Amino acid sequence: MKIAFDYSIFMIQKYGGISRYFMELSKALSQDINCKIIAPISINGHLNEVNQNLFNLKKLSKIPPYSTKLITYSNFITSSIYMNLWKPDIIHKTYFNDHHYKSIKAKKILNVWDLSHEIYPELYSKNKNWRPKKKSLELADHVICSSHKTKNDLEKYYNFDLNKTSVVYQGVNQSINPKNVNYDKKKYLLYVGSRLKYKNFENLLRALSINKQILDDFQLICFGEEKINQLEKDLIKSLGLNEKNILFTSGNDQKLHEHYLNATALIYPSKNEGFGFPPLEAMSFGCPVISSNNTAILEATNLPEYSFDPELPKDIALKIENIIYSKSNINFLISHGLERIKELSWKKTSQDALNVYKKILNKLY
Repeated sequence: MKIAFDYSIFMIQKYGGISRYFMELSKALSQDINCKIIAPISINGHLNEVNQNLFNLKKLSKIPPYSTKLITYSNFITSSIYMNLWKPDIIHKTYFNDHHYKSIKAKKILNVWDLSHEIYPELYSKNKNWRPKKKSLELADHVICSSHKTKNDLEKYYNFDLNKTSVVYQGVNQSINPKNVNYDKKKYLLYVGSRLKYKNFENLLRALSINKQILDDFQLICFGEEKINQLEKDLIKSLGLNEKNILFTSGNDQKLHEHYLNATALIYPSKNEGFGFPPLEAMSFGCPVISSNNTAILEATNLPEYSFDPELPKDIALKIENIIYSKSNINFLISHGLERIKELSWKKTSQDALNVYKKILNKLY
């Protein structure tokens, strides 16, 4: 069996959850089958961890201005030539695109992570009938969904044939030996990733304005590539929040991992996710997770009683307060997270994906 992972996400993301997913999946699968990431031109840093099973001609630090279409076309042509020679049984697309790969006799698989664009079209200045994944879905022989919620949303918004879908949960590494977990947490809360749109950072700020003692006792560290914007500055000021204790920072994986080790808790207020990688990663470092009650996130964390309604700042504030000031709640969340990630290893993810590949090739789907 030969599995080709196409270049798509490796040209879009320098770092990120989706590209890490495919990098980890290819590493785990390569122990059992012949698989290869085919990314002739890429900007992705995760590929530095792949020593073999990789076809890469050029690594760029970033896409030069006005060259995206040219590089995309070059990637497609070069990948097609390579795959025609290599002859994969399955092309697993790493992100949405309209490439047919007509000349290659291989099944096409696509991951659907979430349906946030379709659920919140107004956030993207689109109407309620916007269906940006339609063409990509039409070209797929099978779709892997990141959660049962995503699978249900796919049927709801695209009327997609559920017989052509499977659910494969995202994996996570056992990042720390439980014996080395830091139970003596520092006085800060952690927010990781984008703060835009449905990620719901504004409601987190509103929640912290309801109980201002929290930001007097704890710092809020916002870790991600986005710099603080004017709307955030204005909101923080208008809410009368302790600006000195809200920090915006970025950095490499090592710096993020240090934050996971030391933070009192990760706060994850997103209104919608496909599964949610930061909560998984946080749990793997012994970092307590306080999240929204979005169904997909709860599929990952299995912590409904420690979650909040992301639409209600009062509920967000109450849940945060009840947890971060309670040593017993913090210790429970640390222990729970370390146990939970044992059920969500990359080995299990790769085995579940391999089972999907086998069933597709054996025409059992």
